Amino acid sequence: MNKQFGEDKIIILLGAGASCDAGMRNSTQMITDIESLLKGEWSSFKDLYNYIQSSHYHLERIKGVDSKSIMFNIENLVGLLNVIINISEKKVDVYPFIGSWEKELLVVAGHKLELAVKFKEEILSKLKNTWLSPDDFKRKSAYYKKLKETGYTMPLRIFSLNYDMCVEENLGMENIERGFGEDKIWDYRRYEPSQEQEISYFLYKLHGSLDWKRNTQNRLTYSDSISSINPLNMEIIFGVQNKLQSYDPYLFYFYAFREACIRSELIVISGYGFYDQHINDNLSSAIELDPNKRILVNVYECDSFDQDSYIKNLSALLKINSENITVQNCSAQEFFNNCLNLEYFSSLFPDDDNENVLP
Repeated sequence: MNKQFGEDKIIILLGAGASCDAGMRNSTQMITDIESLLKGEWSSFKDLYNYIQSSHYHLERIKGVDSKSIMFNIENLVGLLNVIINISEKKVDVYPFIGSWEKELLVVAGHKLELAVKFKEEILSKLKNTWLSPDDFKRKSAYYKKLKETGYTMPLRIFSLNYDMCVEENLGMENIERGFGEDKIWDYRRYEPSQEQEISYFLYKLHGSLDWKRNTQNRLTYSDSISSINPLNMEIIFGVQNKLQSYDPYLFYFYAFREACIRSELIVISGYGFYDQHINDNLSSAIELDPNKRILVNVYECDSFDQDSYIKNLSALLKINSENITVQNCSAQEFFNNCLNLEYFSSLFPDDDNENVLP
């Protein structure tokens, strides 16, 4: 007999890898594209890019990170561009104390640091119009429809770290609660239980969305046409230091993720690389509170993938027992097609006493 999962006992966490099969560019591919563009039409940003990249490596080495372990991705790049832009807008209080930085920065970013704004705009334009909106993505992302076929009869809570529109496109806006009312203004109260709601999915986009923006009153809203949004006005956040924002919806969504992890019995994770300490801490604490909780991880590595080593390393990273972890090494499309169903979910709890499970 299959295990019976009650309300909020299964949650989904999606990372960038979940959308790669839909043609979305991952961070490594974006950096490769940028470095190629720097040799041509983006050549005016080359010195600024090299300066930012070297600054990142320098900072990581100061932190004691081994040189072979240092990564430089699109979030690092845009995050540091934001720092430079904040300096130009006099939003960084410590800047007067780091004058030695000023001469080099003005050389690569312009006298008023204007190249940083232009470079960021070019990156975000490419992100919005190309990298995360590839041709035919609607057809290629159809495997997301498998979220409809899990067999789970309760509203499914989906937490996404992605900006793309794969979930909305395949589950249908009419079936998803995203926090927006008829006036298109975001309101946290829409996530509260309501007998009037007939919602199949609650979607929490923890880092923002391609279709989000702020209105003139600085309230979160969205546009039916992504192309109409100025890239610099997209409501998305970059950089680990920016992920835990002290304003909504980000603060609300992070708290909701924490609560959902605690309430759940199974956390299904696809395409997440475990590089966000805020996310990792919540996974760790949730399983510490409930040692019977399980996490199912979809990772896509090469054929030489060592599953035992992966589980051992993940167990050490999250400080949880390896028995709490199940790993599927396959593409996201295969994972969605073959593993997103109650029969498989139930198999992860072989010792469960169904008689004691409340609906």
